[in-house]
Parts: sequence; structure tokens; C-alpha cells
Amino acid sequence: MDHFEMVEKLRDKANVSYEEAKAALEASEWDLLDALVYLENKGRIRKEDEFSYTTRHAPKPQKLHEEKESAKGIIARLLNAAVRLINRGNKIIFEVSRKEKKVLELPLTVVVLLMIVGFWFFIWTLLIGLFFGLRYNVRGEGISDSVNRVMDKAADTAENIKSGVTVEINSSKDEQDKHNE
Repeated sequence: MDHFEMVEKLRDKANVSYEEAKAALEASEWDLLDALVYLENKGRIRKEDEFSYTTRHAPKPQKLHEEKESAKGIIARLLNAAVRLINRGNKIIFEVSRKEKKVLELPLTVVVLLMIVGFWFFIWTLLIGLFFGLRYNVRGEGISDSVNRVMDKAADTAENIKSGVTVEINSSKDEQDKHNE
């Protein structure tokens, strides 16, 4: 095989230019296999055929590996966020009091879980509690006074409704008593 044929064969195998193939063959003293290894070591081989052989290690499929890593990363970030949220909820206290005396203190995490499990039961229990003189207060990191002002306003409204109903009942009783006399 003459030099021209060897250059053409190396060009076909390595997918390099004529000049690169000739230089590699000259550097490897016109040994075709050494020239392939030479080009491979220099990183000059552009694309391998499906049926070619190489001395390089086959790379792991990056896309699948990256997808697994990204899925693990997303799950890890979600779990970390959930743990931070639960820890923050445990530092915030939902307090129930009656006549300035604490009746119950619960971490906000427990209150949220109760709302998830039995939303309507929980809401109705809170509303009925307002009419029995219960007041609700939230204290802890990052809680503004506006939250507690809203809860106090709800308790005051319930107290006004209750006293309005009591006044109507008493006036109705007085009218009945006058009528019975």
C-alpha cells in the first residue's frame, strides 16, 4: 500500500483532514495503527463509526446519568424545604386562651395538620369557640401583630353578636313577663 492510499484509509477511519492524516502517519513512521492511536491521543478524531473500535473508555450515557442526578437533586431540595418548613412551623405557637388564661398551646405544624385532616370540623370548632369566649393568638418568629389583630377583631365580633343575641333574648323575656302579668 503506498503512502497516498494509507492517508486516504486513515482519513476514512479517523474522519480527519488529509493534512492531519498525513502528519499522523509521518509522526508514526507510516504505521496505520500507531497513527490512529496518535490522532486519538491528540483528540483529533472527530467522530467514531458505530462499528469502529477504540482504545478509549466508553463514556457513560450522560443524559440518563444527568436525569437521575437532577431527579435526586430535586427530591433532596424538596425534602430539605419540607424539613425547614416543619421546623419553622414548630417554632410558631398557636395559643388558645379564655379570660386571659391559657387553655391550649399547639405548634403551628399541628394546627396545619389538623386543618388538613378535618378542615370543616376544625373551622367550626374555632368559630364555636369564639362564641364561648375563646381567643386565639399566634406568636413566634416572623409573625406580625396584624395576624393577632385580625383574630382579636373576630373574637370581639363574636362577643358583640353574642351580647346582641343576649340583649334580644332578655328583652323578649321582659316583654313576655309583662304580658303574663
